[in-house]
Amino acid sequence: MRPRALPFLGRLDRYVARLFALSYAASFFLVVGLFVILDMATNLDDYLAPDKTGYAPSGALVGKFYLLQLPFLYLQMSPYVTLVAGMFTAAKLARSNEFVAAFGAGISVRRMLLPVYLGAALLAGGMFLLREQATRELGRRRDFLQDHLKSHRLEPEIENLMVWVGRSLPVTLSEYVVRPDPLRSEARGLSAQRREAGRMLSIGAKVARPLSGGRWALEDGRCLEDDGGRRQTRALDVLDDPRFTPEDVELAWKAKKNVMDLAHSELTDLLAREPSNLQYQTLLQYNRTFPLAGLLLLLVGLPFVVGDERGKAGERIARGFLLCAIYFGVDFVARQLGWQGAVGPLFAGWLPLVVFGSLGAVLTASMRS
Repeated sequence: MRPRALPFLGRLDRYVARLFALSYAASFFLVVGLFVILDMATNLDDYLAPDKTGYAPSGALVGKFYLLQLPFLYLQMSPYVTLVAGMFTAAKLARSNEFVAAFGAGISVRRMLLPVYLGAALLAGGMFLLREQATRELGRRRDFLQDHLKSHRLEPEIENLMVWVGRSLPVTLSEYVVRPDPLRSEARGLSAQRREAGRMLSIGAKVARPLSGGRWALEDGRCLEDDGGRRQTRALDVLDDPRFTPEDVELAWKAKKNVMDLAHSELTDLLAREPSNLQYQTLLQYNRTFPLAGLLLLLVGLPFVVGDERGKAGERIARGFLLCAIYFGVDFVARQLGWQGAVGPLFAGWLPLVVFGSLGAVLTASMRS
């Protein structure tokens, strides 16, 4: 029977889209909620433990931290949420024999599931935008609160931080105190080197405080000039070359502490300063491909549900979780190989997409129509 053409966004499309939306909400609480519970089981005692003075963070602070953490957990688990939601939707349609009715009306399975695929594509775009916005707006607040819960300090103190300024020019900070107002932050034990007119300049300071325009006020600052034959030291009150901002320092902190939370624009910025960093190169490709993983997993997983209508719903959902584990394994191994330089960053980032995309295209094309 020739497949019947349906109007786009007609009653059937709206019905399937509504099922997918409800399934997605349930899957979100199931998958993301499970990881929140696992994290709480691991860290909650440490968060609520009193310090030497007897102070212990309140439960409200812990709850606020997990609310700020939700977008980041979602970004890590979004493809799996999409897969489980699609499996739930297809299982509901199969259990109600609605695929059989669609076959009788001349409607193909692929056309019937079109709202699910389109929803996954929209979610992929939303995932990319969320990573760009959430990491900037919520990441700093989350990191402040997490440091407070773990160390019971009012302000994070970062040790042994290297900030790359310009192209391959590092500035080393022995300690950096992060404050709510970035211009009130403070660096201790600053050291940097640069070349100027054939001379090597070695800059050091006991304390550095940010000024406007990327300049820093130095306490006990000094500059050692070495032209190869003569060395002299002079006092230095303001560091205006190299120039870097408190935001640059915090970006380096983020790359050191939560590298997987880096947005595409942040990775581009870091690579401009440190172009040979394999980790950043691999993550840049990963950020481009990972949002599409949910759609690809649907292409692989949904044919199992549609092609085995007599199977039990629990078995179908189990297959979905198995696919999650397989994809996670391939993705993790490829990313680690890219970080270590065993394979190229482009290969490491695109391997899971190509493998599961090819498999999904074959399985989806083989569905009964």
